[in-house]
Amino acid sequence: MKKKINYLLITSIAIIFVFGIILGIIINSDGNKTNIINENNNVEISQKEITLLGVDNNGKGVSAVMSVEVKPGTGLVLVDIDNLLADYMSQISARTAAKVAENITQIKLNNIDLIYHINANASVIEGPSAGSAMTIATIAALQNKTINRDVLITGTIENDGSINSVGGIKEKAIAAKDSGASIFLVPKANYLGDYEEVKACKNIGKTEYCQVNYMPKEGALDKELGIQIVEVGRIEEAIPYLIK
Repeated sequence: MKKKINYLLITSIAIIFVFGIILGIIINSDGNKTNIINENNNVEISQKEITLLGVDNNGKGVSAVMSVEVKPGTGLVLVDIDNLLADYMSQISARTAAKVAENITQIKLNNIDLIYHINANASVIEGPSAGSAMTIATIAALQNKTINRDVLITGTIENDGSINSVGGIKEKAIAAKDSGASIFLVPKANYLGDYEEVKACKNIGKTEYCQVNYMPKEGALDKELGIQIVEVGRIEEAIPYLIK
């Protein structure tokens, strides 16, 4: 009889032990799910707008409004231009902008969807030249900060955050001023205005050697158009101008 009682006692303890292990697994599993949900809930839904600049088929500078929407998701980067599927280059620019913004803000995008809306003809607002503006808007949206509407920017964006040259600087500068901007940021690789002849001479022995270089006139467009033009080489240089 004593052996039977001991057997039942040991069996009961074993069952309770196994049940405890199973219960612990269930609790931990539920806890992980809760953490994931909380992580997604920490994503702040926001939307920011910025003005893009381009040149139309007649060579006239034009502007368009682009917005970027941040919301909880699975890491998607989507672009629509007037509710149409964006061209390949615009998609590439958006993905590069998202990657650079992620590096700048240190906000992981694996649980965030970014949706870019551009209200313009795709042929007018060229994908690559809008890259720097798309990056600024993405950073502002992720950090939920304000974009300075007195400043506009043009230039391609590279994976390392550098801003590269684009065409139609003068036309875009006119469009920027017409849009109400007081400062226009352009890539350092772009010349700001006309060229001027710079002659440099030096004497070697009794002979004078001269070299003529053609350099861009600093501030030529500033004076001509009445808008301050600032050269930037990296997106980090543009942030203080554009994000409050």
